[in-house]
Amino acid sequence: MITAEKIYKEIIELPLKEREKLFLVIARRGFEKDLYTHEDVFSDIRQSPFTIREASEYLEVAEITVRRWVKDGSLKSKRLGRNIVFDVDVLKEFKKKRA
Repeated sequence: MITAEKIYKEIIELPLKEREKLFLVIARRGFEKDLYTHEDVFSDIRQSPFTIREASEYLEVAEITVRRWVKDGSLKSKRLGRNIVFDVDVLKEFKKKRA
């Protein structure tokens, strides 16, 4: 069961830019209906991949550490042009395993 405390913890763990996106979604959709599901609120955020900088903020480590994890294969990533990006769910799972 998803509780307010779990949702709050998820929000706090997001990088600042992702929290800003969340609040924009809430502001934009805030008056459409009376009740929102967890998926209604978080679906827009989870579609955009994290950059190395955002991943390092989320994982609370230096960018070089994230690059090292990618290079040694312990953290899954994708290439988007010349950039390395990360799926949000992969980062969440990786962070849980490290905790």
